[in-house]
Amino acid sequence: KFLMLFYLIFLSLTSTHSSPPRSTGYSEVIVVVGGCERVGGFNLPYNDCYDPVTGEWKSLSKLPEFTKSEYAVCALRNDILVSGGRINSRDVWLYNSQLNLWIKVASLVKGRWRHKMGVLLGKVYAVGGYDGQSRLSSVECYDSFSNRWTEMAPMKEAVSSPAVASCSGKLYVIGGGPDDETCSDKVQCYDPNTNTWLLRASIPIAKRCITAVSLNNLIYVCGGLTKNLYCYDPAQDYWILVCQTFTKQESCGMSVVNGKIYILGGQGT
Repeated sequence: KFLMLFYLIFLSLTSTHSSPPRSTGYSEVIVVVGGCERVGGFNLPYNDCYDPVTGEWKSLSKLPEFTKSEYAVCALRNDILVSGGRINSRDVWLYNSQLNLWIKVASLVKGRWRHKMGVLLGKVYAVGGYDGQSRLSSVECYDSFSNRWTEMAPMKEAVSSPAVASCSGKLYVIGGGPDDETCSDKVQCYDPNTNTWLLRASIPIAKRCITAVSLNNLIYVCGGLTKNLYCYDPAQDYWILVCQTFTKQESCGMSVVNGKIYILGGQGT
């Protein structure tokens, strides 16, 4: 039941790593997928994009199976992938931004929710989560060209609702909940070249329902019902507290557009 955010180029799309001149008709936008208006409220089917330059919102094709909650969302090149969720927990949908159309693609190997996804070297990784009985350490990798999910090496600690970001050729899984009562401060780092996981410097505060983005070879993390915005430097294996947000929130979305970090939605105290 989150607002999940990410960025892509809208309509005639190009790489999100470069911003073409606005005269070409391209722009970086933030896309908000689903969510709910309040705890216990109806899950929303809306799929909307926001242009930070013009300040305008535009409605996109509605999310299929919008009765789901606690699914994972990520941007894959110029498209959107939505996986898992409480209902039909193996289902995966791809939003084709050029066609403004949702397409059902290959299902997850393991049904899950409260998991996260990240993109690393052109492939999507679905990590952790919950299957209704226990937290998951399992990891799956999606190749969009073969339309296939493959199981990878499991994480060292099973967690749900962690933060996930790729940075400098590796995937980082930060914090999360190993059970209903506790939170983790572990930072689990995946190397795709060796298919192995290592533990790195712990985040300063153990939290779940947190969110992360990568910017300029650094990882930024917020949420967990705190105002703190933390920054992790993978090269130095070191954390610092950058600043504080205006409000406490969890399960929020984060996005990077034109070198700026945007924090949207989420649940407050």
